[in-house]
Amino acid sequence: MEHHIDTQDTSSHHRHLGKWILGIVVVLFIATSVYFFLRYQHAKTELTQLKDPAFQASQVQKENEQLVRDVAGLIELPMDQQPVIGTVQDVATLAEDQKFFSRAQNGDKVLIYEDKAIIYRPSVHKLINVGPVYLNATSTTDITQ
Repeated sequence: MEHHIDTQDTSSHHRHLGKWILGIVVVLFIATSVYFFLRYQHAKTELTQLKDPAFQASQVQKENEQLVRDVAGLIELPMDQQPVIGTVQDVATLAEDQKFFSRAQNGDKVLIYEDKAIIYRPSVHKLINVGPVYLNATSTTDITQ
């Protein structure tokens, strides 16, 4: 018995397979290009927004509103007042000047109302200290707004 292999069928099959592989590679290339182009456009838009002072102010406002909501879930806050909000930057200096900050950590948030101040630690969603307000202009350099 003779086995006859048709070389024309094999050659045609290889060309057909080659076209499929080339097509898949082209589609993958196009899909990857579109993906990275869209990522680039998104990053470009985000960078433009972050450079915009009005956008920055609105982001800070949103963060502050969320912070007040978080703290309001732990303690009753004056609804008719907007707090001055700051972040503890140098707890060692603050703690030397004011015992109120003795348990604070860098990164804690400080909400200052007319009659009370609150130290809040967002990382553990916990109030660290609450006390009356005593204004001392020299200690505000270690809290950034």
